[in-house]
Amino acid sequence: MPHVRNFSLPFFILIAVVSTLAACSPPKGSADDGKRWYMMNNCYGCHGLHGNDGKGPEINTNNLSFRKFLAVIRDADSPIMPKFPEEKVSRQDAADMYVWLSTNG
Repeated sequence: MPHVRNFSLPFFILIAVVSTLAACSPPKGSADDGKRWYMMNNCYGCHGLHGNDGKGPEINTNNLSFRKFLAVIRDADSPIMPKFPEEKVSRQDAADMYVWLSTNG
């Protein structure tokens, strides 16, 4: 059975890598919904209409992974930026905003 054992290790490594990549990538998003969520949550008030043209930090997604973008939404570690828990801005809503900012910024 050594042949089976040699096959199973690469298979499990492949499954682990694919699972990790899937967990780190953003869900599919809708730019139209993202613009709506961005405006509804008044993000433009600080970050500007494009996420890079306001008085607040740039949040257009050119230099931000989805994981970092989501972490900033959840807790920016800033006294000015409100925290947006999952109940207020879902992961899908965040993915929508991420897509919109990546096409708009």
